[in-house]
Amino acid sequence: MKSDLEELIEAYEIEKVELEKQISEYVGEGDYIYAHYHNKALRRINRRLDVLKGLHNPFYRDIMEEERRTSNLRNLMAKTGHIDYGGFIEKEIDKSESKIQELQRSTFSPLYDSQEIDDALFDLEKGVIEGFKLYFKSPDIFARFTLGDHIIEIKILYDASPDNYYLDIFEDGRQFKSLGFKLIEGQWVYHYFFDRFKDALEIKIILARLIYDVFNYDSRYDSAKIVYD
Repeated sequence: MKSDLEELIEAYEIEKVELEKQISEYVGEGDYIYAHYHNKALRRINRRLDVLKGLHNPFYRDIMEEERRTSNLRNLMAKTGHIDYGGFIEKEIDKSESKIQELQRSTFSPLYDSQEIDDALFDLEKGVIEGFKLYFKSPDIFARFTLGDHIIEIKILYDASPDNYYLDIFEDGRQFKSLGFKLIEGQWVYHYFFDRFKDALEIKIILARLIYDVFNYDSRYDSAKIVYD
C-alpha cells in the first residue's frame, strides 16, 4: 500500500510528464511563448518534487549529488576524447556509483508516515484522547499535540536541556518560523485549524520537515515513540 506522501509524489510525477510532453509539442510547433509558460510551471513542479522526495527519503539529495558528479565526470571524459591518464576519472566514477548503490540500499524508518501518527491525530480530533507527545530522538525533544478551540495545537518542547546544537535551534527559531510556528510565551507553537483537517498528510509533512530539515535525521530516530496522555 502506498503512503500519502508516495501518492502525492506520484501525482506530481504524472503532472511533470504531461508538462514535458506539452513543452515538446509547443517547441516543435515553434510556439515558444507557450513553451516558456509551461516551462515555468515545470520548474515549480520540479522544486516541489525535490522537497517531497527529500522528505520521503533523507538520502535523496545525497544520491542526486553523486549522480550529478558521475554525469559531470562522464562529460569530462567525453570532452577530452576519453583520455583518462592513470584511470583517475574512471576510479572517481566507480566511487560515486558505489556510493549511490550504498545509499539506495540504506534503510530507515519513515517516522512521519507512520499509521500510528494517523491514529493518534484522529483520536485527538474525535476527543478520544486529550493529547499525546511524539518524541523525536535523544535528547528528549518532542512535539506535544493537544486539542484546542477548533484547532490542534503543536508545541516543540524537550524534557531536559538539549546539547548546544539543538539549544541554538530553539533559541534562534528561524527554522521553526519557516514552518509556520510562532513563539508564544517562550514556546514554539503551531495551530492547525479543523476546517483544514481532511487527513493527516499536512501535519505529517510538517513533522517530516522537523525531523529531516531541522533536527537532521540519524539512527537515533529508530527509538522514536508516541506517549499518550
